[in-house]
Amino acid sequence: MEKSDGIKGDNSYIADKKSPLQKVGEFLREARQGRNLSVEDLSSSLRIGKEQLVALEEGDEKSLPEKVFIRAMVRRIAEKLNLDTSFILDELNQKKNNEPQSRPVINKNNSNKKRNSNPFSIIILSGALGLFTSIMLVKYIQKVQNDSINPQRSGIFLLNKKISS
Repeated sequence: MEKSDGIKGDNSYIADKKSPLQKVGEFLREARQGRNLSVEDLSSSLRIGKEQLVALEEGDEKSLPEKVFIRAMVRRIAEKLNLDTSFILDELNQKKNNEPQSRPVINKNNSNKKRNSNPFSIIILSGALGLFTSIMLVKYIQKVQNDSINPQRSGIFLLNKKISS
């Protein structure tokens, strides 16, 4: 019998004793494994220590930093695995209760639109900015060359006067 199945005794169902962190950790581990990612791959891509990722997946709160950092790690991992971060964070905040929770779904439409910006528009914007900069640079070089060839057009006039005494 698995830990998550709970224990039956005296004809009454006793809910499992897992903490919200343990439940979230198990789900993150299952999602990572479902995407054929090793602990090393995921930890290096997120720049999270391997030991912290393992502790998070095991729900070992004693080996993890403060709760605010745990939440940040869970959010980053869920986003990397393309999971519904709001559901997972709600589950993490939940107190132990006997209500079964539905599993989070893969978030196909990421709510953060800034990260899903069209790469084509970025390329167009970069090209336009580069073209503008190039034109301005060419105009500046032409002006400098014209000023060195014809110093009277530069706006600086030298007056040659004889001073008679």
